[in-house]
Amino acid sequence: MTQGADEKKREAARRLRLLFGRFADSSLGSPLEGDEVLLRIDEDLSFLYDRAFRRGPSQGARGAGLGPSVLRPSTWLASVEELFPPEARVVMEEDAAARHGLAALLEDPAALASVTPSPAILALLVRLRGQIPEASLPAARRLIEEAVRDLSRALAKELAPALTGSSGPRRRTNLRVLANLDARRTVRENLRHYDRARGVLGVERLVFRRRLARQSRMRLVVLLDQSGSMVDSVVQAAILAAIFASVPSIDLRLIAFDTHVVDMTEIAGDPVEVLFSLQLGGGTLLSRAVGYAATLVAEPRRTLVVLISDFREGGALGALVTRVKDLLDAGVTVLGLVALGDKGAGGFDRRVTGALAALGMPIGAMTPRELAAWVGRHVRGGET
Repeated sequence: MTQGADEKKREAARRLRLLFGRFADSSLGSPLEGDEVLLRIDEDLSFLYDRAFRRGPSQGARGAGLGPSVLRPSTWLASVEELFPPEARVVMEEDAAARHGLAALLEDPAALASVTPSPAILALLVRLRGQIPEASLPAARRLIEEAVRDLSRALAKELAPALTGSSGPRRRTNLRVLANLDARRTVRENLRHYDRARGVLGVERLVFRRRLARQSRMRLVVLLDQSGSMVDSVVQAAILAAIFASVPSIDLRLIAFDTHVVDMTEIAGDPVEVLFSLQLGGGTLLSRAVGYAATLVAEPRRTLVVLISDFREGGALGALVTRVKDLLDAGVTVLGLVALGDKGAGGFDRRVTGALAALGMPIGAMTPRELAAWVGRHVRGGET
């Protein structure tokens, strides 16, 4: 048997082993041994489908009678978020809720309070927010707030250079005209020359700044797909939108959509409020969201539209293509993201993305830093 055939046989054995559980080891020869990732995946599957978070012997489930798992619900949640793609996580977490183990965790405020804030737990709580009992909501909200605060601090510090670059609105300039005089900084830097007896400030050095052009404030329209599979991108987008909203040279509009469109601009500065206001799941009408974005365009060449979606359009593709083409033809810069985060792209509709890319609309996956750099380049392009 050739080496390629051997590898195919081992791969088939590994797949069967993950499907049937530990009791299949006697027939398959323990094909997962030595592969730490596959062993962790098997442990997560066993914890859910062997035990359904119940203690004690398994009751006729996959892999019955082979001993209890060492995992706890909170560590299982974090592990699933790390190891499984979005589509699999949604199914597993729904199964966990149906088998009552996850529901038991959500119903226990003390258990929620013991969970360590993390991006994975944040995404999970956002996805299952509708299943959290009222008694546990305060604990869940505190956990979400802590995770958002930690992520926001790290992202804001990391993204500041990408957004402002070396030519921010307060940069010193050699253009020494009255309109560019930075009076406040000039006074501050000359305070050592203040004559208290005479009440006179001696100015030895004038400080000037670069002014933004009157119309250089860029409008950034973020269209955020509320589909359940987009939860990781939704979390990142909510935090990133708050950072964008704090930049003086950006006029942010945050729009969430499924089959309806909801303008969240008023709460965009509070990512926790955004996450609690989103309605994850449901259908998707990209054409309706893009149509709404068109109503927000006042100066096409000073408008950026970022569409974050899995591009699984529920309406007519022709209508979506027409509306995107109209924006591009008018001079609006449009970017499509199938994922926003460090995990890469999940599933998306390649037929739709292909049709939009053919119009000249860039489509891909980005990290928050990459998106901030992209926005920053366009914002700084409006300076004079």
